Amino acid sequence: MKDREADLLERWRRERPAYDAWGAFVTETLTAAVAREIQPAAVEMFFRIPAKPRTKEEASLLAKAFHRSKDYKDPYGDIEDKVGVRFVVLFSEEIRLVEQALLACDAWTATKARDFEEERAARPFVFDYQSVHYIVRSKAPVTHDGVEIGADTPCEVQIRTILQHAYSELTHDTIYKPTVQAEPDVKRAVAKSMALIEATDDYFAEVRRKLDLAQAPGREVAAEVARLYREFTGLEPEPSPLNELVVDHYKAWAKEGFKEELAAFLKEKAFLADTIQERAASELLYRQPAILLAYWVVKQVPRTASQDSPLTQDELNPIYSDLGLAHPGGI
Repeated sequence: MKDREADLLERWRRERPAYDAWGAFVTETLTAAVAREIQPAAVEMFFRIPAKPRTKEEASLLAKAFHRSKDYKDPYGDIEDKVGVRFVVLFSEEIRLVEQALLACDAWTATKARDFEEERAARPFVFDYQSVHYIVRSKAPVTHDGVEIGADTPCEVQIRTILQHAYSELTHDTIYKPTVQAEPDVKRAVAKSMALIEATDDYFAEVRRKLDLAQAPGREVAAEVARLYREFTGLEPEPSPLNELVVDHYKAWAKEGFKEELAAFLKEKAFLADTIQERAASELLYRQPAILLAYWVVKQVPRTASQDSPLTQDELNPIYSDLGLAHPGGI
């Protein structure tokens, strides 16, 4: 091994723990920032693949520093992706949300390394690899998990969609080899795949817009019953998929003026607050804001409220009974 390689590895082995810690800090900080932006949605669902920082292996670092025609003046210092982390989202429009969170963080400076939208605008007839890359550097020394991280330590942050990620995994390190680049059929196949990814992302975005439009009434009802649940019971709701099922079924009765009607119903049936509080300790249904909607619909249309309901007869019986009604299906 040449002296320059040995010197580089010696420094890398000494500093690698700091890069590991910086990668972890960037990952945790940016994940938390995005979580705040998208709440109450779960960040675990927003990022389609868990974000995990990775530091370069020694052989990979040596290859990039000395054997890939990079012509670095400072091979160690000029390599900015000694540690990196990738954030994978579903839609390209979500990339901008992550980017905004990254740029708003005071713990680092951020320099854009590449932007697929800018590249697409500059070369509109070319379909190529797509991703957003930033280099973030610590503004000041940081301690993370007991490890000291020096100021100006770099970390590469990649933000891409799951389709872009699939393409990258498929062609990783292969497409850029000179022998592969020389093949016209390969170039055309790659361009077609990228064109398909871009078109698919557009289709996905259109589907999302239509789904959001279709789900808007349900979200409005869910938000209102959640607000009233807190106000009426004094409890913090624990919404689950059950809440979504109940809202989706009973929202059909939430016509114009429903907010006022539901509020008036709860004022009239104030005793239900104690009932819900008591049962919430042991029954998931009563920790769902949609329980208020279920009570209200049962009162409004007792004969039809149970038809095709996501709630079982055993779950509906107490609701009917609390309102002085009999379940139309019997005891």
